[in-house]
Amino acid sequence: MEPTLTDLSRDPWLLPVVDALTGANMPAFMSWESPGNWRWHGMYERYPAHQLCLVDGEGTLVAAANGVPVRWDGTASSLPAGSDEVLVEAVDQGPPDRPDAVCMLSVSVDCAHRAAGHAERLLTEVRARAVEHGPRGVIIPVRPTRKPRYPLIPIEEYADWRRPDGRCFDPWLRTHLELGARRLGIAPRSLVIRQPVARWEEFCGHPLPGPGDYPLSGGLVPLRVTDDGHGTYAEPNVWVHHPAGPP
Repeated sequence: MEPTLTDLSRDPWLLPVVDALTGANMPAFMSWESPGNWRWHGMYERYPAHQLCLVDGEGTLVAAANGVPVRWDGTASSLPAGSDEVLVEAVDQGPPDRPDAVCMLSVSVDCAHRAAGHAERLLTEVRARAVEHGPRGVIIPVRPTRKPRYPLIPIEEYADWRRPDGRCFDPWLRTHLELGARRLGIAPRSLVIRQPVARWEEFCGHPLPGPGDYPLSGGLVPLRVTDDGHGTYAEPNVWVHHPAGPP
């Protein structure tokens, strides 16, 4: 049976399960304090209709997509710095009077329902809704799913990698491109998490004894530790743009 599409404005009881699913699809440190993460729950409250959900016949959430309406003039140079900036503006300033686009910040699929086309269905639905709510389409700071295996490769180079058949190397970025999206650029510091070294050591399970760059499980780039006793993870994303309407 095909899952039913709904959103948090129609089914607010799904909010804690959406939150749990989103967190389960990320390394634990990705939910730590950042300018955007501080406002993540504010996104649910202000924009429930943009939090899409797929629910199976037993009422179980199988996939969710989180987004907000934004102002955007259609040029790569006017893109936000990344997900932190998008959330700060969306939650602190509220919805724009006339949004130009929708910015999707996360698409999460339950691990038991992967490869079933749920992510593609959500992306297609967001594009369809953008005709009314964001005529310039959908912009997404994509977190490439395979990049943690190659943390030392600059994301600009990684995003250009191709498989032998010519298709994009990264599976999640490939999904977007093959649904008709185009790459707009790189958000080098899309989300920035700065925490005391002791907290990073607890996460890593070993000491970080001095300044330098350290591998970070699940990180797209290394963790940078400085001599002030803090470590900073600055996540790069790849901006893509989906036009409004069907693929």
